[in-house]
Amino acid sequence: MSVIPYDLVATKMNFWYTALKNNWTGKAEDTKKEVEKELAQMEENQDVIVYYNLLLYNLQLDYMYSNPGVNLDSRFDDFKKIRDQNNLEGMLDYYFHFFAGMYHFRQKELILALNFYRDAEKKLDSFDCDELERAEFYFKASEVYYHMKQTFFSMNYASRAFNIYKKYETYGERRVQSQFIIAGNWLDQMYPEKALHNLNKALEESEKQRIHHLMGSSHLNIGICYNQLEELDKATDHFQKALNLYNEEKHGFLPKTLFNLAHVRAKQGKLSITDDLYFEGKELAKKNKNSDLLAKFDLIKGLYLSFDLDMVRESFKFFEEKGMYADMEEYGFVTADLLEKQEKIRDAVEFYRITVNARRQIQRSAFLHEN
Repeated sequence: MSVIPYDLVATKMNFWYTALKNNWTGKAEDTKKEVEKELAQMEENQDVIVYYNLLLYNLQLDYMYSNPGVNLDSRFDDFKKIRDQNNLEGMLDYYFHFFAGMYHFRQKELILALNFYRDAEKKLDSFDCDELERAEFYFKASEVYYHMKQTFFSMNYASRAFNIYKKYETYGERRVQSQFIIAGNWLDQMYPEKALHNLNKALEESEKQRIHHLMGSSHLNIGICYNQLEELDKATDHFQKALNLYNEEKHGFLPKTLFNLAHVRAKQGKLSITDDLYFEGKELAKKNKNSDLLAKFDLIKGLYLSFDLDMVRESFKFFEEKGMYADMEEYGFVTADLLEKQEKIRDAVEFYRITVNARRQIQRSAFLHEN
């Protein structure tokens, strides 16, 4: 049996990693099998073995690839042992922190994710890497800052990622995703018109690439913009287009789209349609074990269908327990505004206070991350 040089196997691992980043599922699986076969014939090199294990655990910890019912905490404990049992330096140390940050982001543990990303960024300069590696880090950092409502940090990282990705034809999906984050930040700053500019570019790019789930996400995000502009007919049209595209692939964003469409229909006073969308969306959210969306669907029911403020309060209690301050701020204002229009002033004040307190938590979070 001939011995395979370790650098050839490492190069193939790099392609495997590229395939994972770009969601080329078929290519990733085929390359993984080739790597596993070649490892048995590879000349001895501990760094390449560690690189393989880091990639393998990152794959297993990814919600897109891990099997239902798998204990991800246990998997992450095994992942951490790689660092405990090896002296990681340079690229390998970077990947450990980067993948750990990605894991905590998927688990919605945003502060932990940010801490690992910060350590990863310090290590980026310790080894030679191409600009696409940096772009991937910038993109992931922009995600966590966006979810923490740290708008300027998120916008900066997303723009840096986009400016690299636009040089490479094969990174169309990442270009679109970067546009989504930039648009989301414009929306958080209450500039829906600027967000629409980026989202229309994202839609054009996703249609050019014929990537259906990104076309769906473009329509979903455009609908969210029009909802903020109170152009509810346009919002409904785009949410319906997103729903049709997601239905083709039974995509995981189906319940999120149903929630947004239900909310707009409720604002339009179409309560029978809202009721149907509520039940369909809640069943999907239950099936997907999406507790965040279940709380949001209960918010819709409590506000518009059963008129049960205790149910609404339970949703906000859940948001607070999960540290979902951006949702508390957004839906606190929506709830307070609706109650004020119904002349339920005492209840409206309660939810305005929730909105203000959530905003303080977001600002406090920004201060902590500055230090």
